Amino acid sequence: MTQRTHQSKSPAVSKGLRKHAEETKQGLGRTVDALAAATTDVKAKAAHTTDQAKELAGQAGDKLQEQTPELLKQKAGRGAEAARNNRVLLLAATAGVTALWLVFRRKEK
Repeated sequence: MTQRTHQSKSPAVSKGLRKHAEETKQGLGRTVDALAAATTDVKAKAAHTTDQAKELAGQAGDKLQEQTPELLKQKAGRGAEAARNNRVLLLAATAGVTALWLVFRRKEK
């Protein structure tokens, strides 16, 4: 077998390739840094927006609660209590209405 000898390219070409590779590497590093900074900015903005939305929702809930008449609050409370006390009956009625709706819907098709 004969051995092949690798002929190295001229030193100027090798130096040029190394320089180009280093510049590319540095450029990619800057790009990665910029993307990381942008991601951090987006996360911070999203967190801020979420906090604002929570605060607005809380304020709206407080305002609604203040403006709801006391009689309506009492009736809603009694309705919720009745539903809790009659869960089985409520679930059976809901299942029956859903079954009827499905039967009538199927006949329409």
